[in-house]
Amino acid sequence: MFMVLNEDLGSYETTQKTMRKKILLVDDSPFFLKALSDALSVDFHVETASSGEKAINLLEEIDSAKPGDIGPFDLVITDLEMTGLSGYDVSQFIRNKNRRNKFIPVIILTGKDITQEEARGHGCAAYIPKTNLGKVVSMTRILLLR
Repeated sequence: MFMVLNEDLGSYETTQKTMRKKILLVDDSPFFLKALSDALSVDFHVETASSGEKAINLLEEIDSAKPGDIGPFDLVITDLEMTGLSGYDVSQFIRNKNRRNKFIPVIILTGKDITQEEARGHGCAAYIPKTNLGKVVSMTRILLLR
């Protein structure tokens, strides 16, 4: 926190300087990707990938960058069922092969009935029904705005 002199008003204002947390959204549905991105970009810096393969390419790019060039993500939110690589594949890549993002939480979005044990067994912090946009936003805020 720092103080700023407002010369026009002759007063001091207290301002909190914060860096926006960075989220990677992965979904092969352009509609859902846009809806969730719009909902989260109010509070967070959001990057999107339209497939598991594109997400992994982005994660590899960050992993190979010099420290300070591109920062790692603070959270990954991915659809479970996508054409090509699944959300579980993205999560496993992060846990096993991606050194700069290795410990970030992954939220799986799904329309399937899965158990908490199944999600955690694939390295996911949580799973949320894909249709519950409000819960996705709430869980994201709980994880990142502490």
